[in-house]
Amino acid sequence: MQLFANLAAFSSEAMEHSPEGISKAPPIDRNRELFRSASEVTYKVSGDTNLSAFIWNPEPQQMPLYPRSVAAFFFSSGWDHGQVSQFAPHCVYLATRGMTTIAFEYRVGSKHGTGPREAMSDARSAIRWIRMNAAELGINPGKIVGVGGSGGAHAIASAVMLKGYDDPADDPTINAAPNALVLFNPVLDTSKDGFGLDRFPDPKAAKAANLINAIAKGLPPMLIMHGTADRVVPFNGSYTFTRKMARKKNKTRLIEFNTQGHGFFNFNLSFEMYKATLGAMDEFFVELGFIEPDPNAGLGDDGLM
Repeated sequence: MQLFANLAAFSSEAMEHSPEGISKAPPIDRNRELFRSASEVTYKVSGDTNLSAFIWNPEPQQMPLYPRSVAAFFFSSGWDHGQVSQFAPHCVYLATRGMTTIAFEYRVGSKHGTGPREAMSDARSAIRWIRMNAAELGINPGKIVGVGGSGGAHAIASAVMLKGYDDPADDPTINAAPNALVLFNPVLDTSKDGFGLDRFPDPKAAKAANLINAIAKGLPPMLIMHGTADRVVPFNGSYTFTRKMARKKNKTRLIEFNTQGHGFFNFNLSFEMYKATLGAMDEFFVELGFIEPDPNAGLGDDGLM
C-alpha cells in the first residue's frame, strides 16, 4: 500500500540524514499523512467541546456486498493525553479488508481537564453514534468491534462490562456495547496493583471502574495483546483478567509479547510488532465472521521490507 510505503520512505530519509542512523527530525505527522484519506465528522458535543470521528471506507473494489463490519478505535491515553492518529495505520489497512474503520477522539485530561469517567462516557456515545447512523454508514450494527489501547482500552471495555457512565444527552435505549473487543496493553485493574488509581476522584470511584471485578458470563469475544515488560500498565492485569474470563466461559484470547514494553504495537515504534498484532487482529475478525479470509493480504508491507 502506497501510504505505508511513503511513511517508510520518510522514516528512511530521516535516518540517512542523522549520525549513526539516529533521527533528529520530528516524528512523522500521521494526522497529515494518513488522516487526509479519512472523512471527519462531529459525533458528540459536550459543552464547548466538539469531538471528532475520522472515518475510512473500503475502496469500491474492496466493498463487500453486505453491510460492513466496523472497527471503532480509541487511542492510548492513560486518560491524560494521546493522539487520535495513533491507530490510523490500522484503520487504513482494515479498510482494505472490507471494513469501515473509525478513529474516535475522546476527552483527556491534558486537553479537556477531564478524567476516566468522561472517557468512558465518550466511548459509550461513540458506539451509540455508530448504531444510530448504521444505515448512512453502510455498516452492520451487530458487527461492531471496539479497539483500544491503555486508557482507551479501558474506556471501550467499560462500555461492555459496566453500567452507568452514560452521557445525559445519549439515548439509553441504544446499546453502547460493541460486539467484540481488541485491547492493547489495556487498563483492566485500577487498584493499587494496577494502573490509574490516582486518576479517579477517590478510591471508591476507582474500585467501581475496576474491570477485573466486573467479569460476568456472556461477555463478547475479546483479543488482548500485551507486552510482558510493560512498566506502565502491568502485564499481570491482563493475565489475571484472562484467567477469570475463562472461568466464566467467555471467549478471551491473550497474546503475550515477551520482552515488549508499553506501546510496542505502534506503527512508528516497531513495524514488525505492528504487523504481528495487525495479523492477529485480522485472524480474529475472520474467526468472528466480520471479514472474509484473505490469504494474500500483505498487511500493507509493500516497499517496507
